[in-house]
Amino acid sequence: MYRIILKLNLYKIMSKIKFYLFTDSEKDHRIIRFREESVKKNIDFQIVNLYKIVIQDNQIVDNEGNVLKIKKNDITWILANVSTGHIVSKFLKDRNIQVWPNFEAVAFADKFITNSFFSSIQVPTPKTVFINSYHMDDVIKAIGGFPCIIKKNISTVGKYVEIVKSEKEVLEFIKNTFEIASKNILPNNRISFMLQEFVKEAKGTDYRVLCLDGKILGVIKRTAKSGFKSNISLGGTAKQIRLPEKIKKYTKKILKKGDIFYAGIDFIKKGNDYLAIEVNTSAQFKGFEQATNINVAEKIINKLIEKKLNN
Repeated sequence: MYRIILKLNLYKIMSKIKFYLFTDSEKDHRIIRFREESVKKNIDFQIVNLYKIVIQDNQIVDNEGNVLKIKKNDITWILANVSTGHIVSKFLKDRNIQVWPNFEAVAFADKFITNSFFSSIQVPTPKTVFINSYHMDDVIKAIGGFPCIIKKNISTVGKYVEIVKSEKEVLEFIKNTFEIASKNILPNNRISFMLQEFVKEAKGTDYRVLCLDGKILGVIKRTAKSGFKSNISLGGTAKQIRLPEKIKKYTKKILKKGDIFYAGIDFIKKGNDYLAIEVNTSAQFKGFEQATNINVAEKIINKLIEKKLNN
């Protein structure tokens, strides 16, 4: 009887919680999963399109003219364009509303800043240099020459990442990226680039460690369909593997030093060691759920509810 009463009380409490999901794409698979798990728990779920809101004074107004009345007990999660998401995150933080990923975690969207963070805490990572000049002799030399990887500092799902074999290809990549950006009428992230050591032996394989509130949920090995990009969204495959001890050690250090609530942390193998390459604090989890049968959406919502109830 006591358990039934407790469950009913919890159900009533959750009915008073609203889940605001800020996104720049309403086709994102995570929206479906968060909605499914919210319905199961009697939580009111609302999608907020970041390109259809007005932020002014002390309020956020949606495209129908409704003021979003976000309360401290509500859940606020951002799946978004870094520039716009960063603004919303800061806006809510300044009004004492907790948002995930938190304002500080958004910095990990910049791949160069992430690489610098890895180096600062002695976690192995590929040699990486920031491109701040078109005179690249010293830059290329610093990472061991061609071929190497060029990346737009802020990008997702394998976009704007290529192998380059000459300075000409580097300049073409930069030119093409700016041309694409100039045709985009929606807000763009600031554009900058980095070059990174190409680890040939990785052979289009990486390891995604999914983490939540300081704990490791699991690890999947992702393999590219072709080429070197192993992103599942680009056709890569995934399978659950046993967590290598070195990856576990590095992941724990990254989580602690970075104060990260939720993330997908990516590694590649080099020799007998692993190199950290990315921290995605808004990580996709469709492929992870399919490969592991772990209900990530439920775990995230449960953890957020726990934090709300303990506040």
